[in-house]
Amino acid sequence: MSAYRFHSEYWWPSIKDFAGQFCNWVNEYSPDKSVSLERRDLEYVKRVYVKNLTAFRKWFYGKLDSNNDNEQRHNLDRHKICALYIKSFLEVSPFYIKNYRNCDVSQKVLMYPNEYFCMELMKLILMAWNKTEIEININEDEKTWFIGLLNHFRLDPDTLDVLSLAQIIYYIEKQYINTAKK
Repeated sequence: MSAYRFHSEYWWPSIKDFAGQFCNWVNEYSPDKSVSLERRDLEYVKRVYVKNLTAFRKWFYGKLDSNNDNEQRHNLDRHKICALYIKSFLEVSPFYIKNYRNCDVSQKVLMYPNEYFCMELMKLILMAWNKTEIEININEDEKTWFIGLLNHFRLDPDTLDVLSLAQIIYYIEKQYINTAKK
């Protein structure tokens, strides 16, 4: 049994697999094969997620007791869960570029790997939660601004407000999934 218990824990193995796939995808399409995207151990991200989740739930709901009924009433929606995962990945920033000094890294995904991973993770979570195969194709301007916002949060994680990010995620879902379903 894991030392970290949380309801979205069943997502963790898939998130770890996705992180490996993300690294492979970036490295496969990198124009310069001397540069590679690597990742640190993700267990620290998991611990940070649990810390962020616990702090957020305490702030949002006040003191929580261990009564199962009380816990069930205080579950978080997918937008807040996704925002907490993003916050945790940005705080830890597990992705890094190997051999960065040796070449020009002009590919944006190599310049901002943690931010792009978080955006792709958000899209994956929303698609899974909505049980849809519909690809979320965020327009380029909105993607640029979203990556810029995530970069700001990565550089200064204390400025990341979970509720605000959750609301942005809600609007992305509404715009790109709910509209496509109609």
